[in-house]
Amino acid sequence: MKLVFNQIRLSKSYTVNITIYSLLVCFCAFIEYSFIENEAFSMNQYLIPLVVGIFFGYLTTNNRRLFYRLQDEKKEVQDKNKQIHSYIGTIVHDLKSPVATISGLANLCIKTSKDLNEEQLMYLNFIQQSSNAMLENISILLDNSRIESGNKIEELEVGNPYYTIQSTIDKYLIEALSKSISIQRIIDKNLPLVAYDKDLLDRILSNLISNAIKYSPPNTQIKIFTEVLAERLSIKVKDEGLGMSEEDLDNVFQEFKKLSARPTGKESSTGLGLSITKKLIQELGGEIVARSDGKNKGTEFEFTLNIKDANSHLFQEIF
Repeated sequence: MKLVFNQIRLSKSYTVNITIYSLLVCFCAFIEYSFIENEAFSMNQYLIPLVVGIFFGYLTTNNRRLFYRLQDEKKEVQDKNKQIHSYIGTIVHDLKSPVATISGLANLCIKTSKDLNEEQLMYLNFIQQSSNAMLENISILLDNSRIESGNKIEELEVGNPYYTIQSTIDKYLIEALSKSISIQRIIDKNLPLVAYDKDLLDRILSNLISNAIKYSPPNTQIKIFTEVLAERLSIKVKDEGLGMSEEDLDNVFQEFKKLSARPTGKESSTGLGLSITKKLIQELGGEIVARSDGKNKGTEFEFTLNIKDANSHLFQEIF
């Protein structure tokens, strides 16, 4: 409310100033024209610059009022959007726990029950895969809600991401095996220290590995490997799947863009996964790029993390 009153007060003073300025400009221009042309003019002719000045003052003032009104309405819409995303985030978060419980119990039954027949095992595997897919979609929605509401990670940790990468890959071994897809990893244990967040890195890799499995046919391979560049750590996920056209590569990180390829196992897709992945990588200060030689020639996603100096990190911790 205080902001609105200040704008009204500013608008009034601005109105007076611009009107006076317009009158002076128009009057001086009229006098100069008359002097150059050496023409005499009556008192009534003074009304011309007066009317023109008032008219321009009115237009400028009206535009100013509209500008302030649009600014207020824009802020109001942004605040409402943040509230909506926060509300959605709360609801989705409440769904995550029961779905995770269903997935965990299904996995426990599969591992511990010895008297199950093939049909029962098939149903339990279906429950586990469906709940895992739902968990993945919930994570995507939570990330999108957090990003849209403006809540970003305040501080990144500095460390070796080796174990985070390995544990994320391990989560997808069974899912890949169910489609007869093998996962090969070439990851040096002594990776350089990078600025990252464990949860964000897990979700980034999860989205890329899940996407690779989703768009790969049976009896193919997914390779995950790292490479140390000048000041960055490169992490690549390469599959032998359906590949991408030039148009797909242009749109791959766009929200709700459906690409030409379709999941090989009829899996669902939100159209948000890769766009969210790019935003998460940018939140870590990195970049991502997609490459493909064309249809049915596989796809490679490469993203980078910033390498940090261990000594500077220790200095920050001490002080």
